Amino acid sequence: MHYGYHIGMDEIGAWLPLLLPILILHLILFSVALWDLLKRDQSADYKWFWGAVIILVNIIGPILYFVLGRRQRSDAPTSSQSTPKKVRKS
Repeated sequence: MHYGYHIGMDEIGAWLPLLLPILILHLILFSVALWDLLKRDQSADYKWFWGAVIILVNIIGPILYFVLGRRQRSDAPTSSQSTPKKVRKS
């Protein structure tokens, strides 16, 4: 006895024009978000957290990274960015 909904190949073909753009969008967002995260100079904890969000939360994860993760990154100073020191003239 089967309690689920059986989807045949003809029904998948009918849904394919709707699903294909969503799948392509997901792959582009996923790839660009991971690439951006990996090339940034941030701590390992930061990268692990956002990497897990991007991978595990599907379409919403990369969007959250671009909206929240990049903003946190730009607000927080990194080790490569030093604050300018004031020079006192006498």
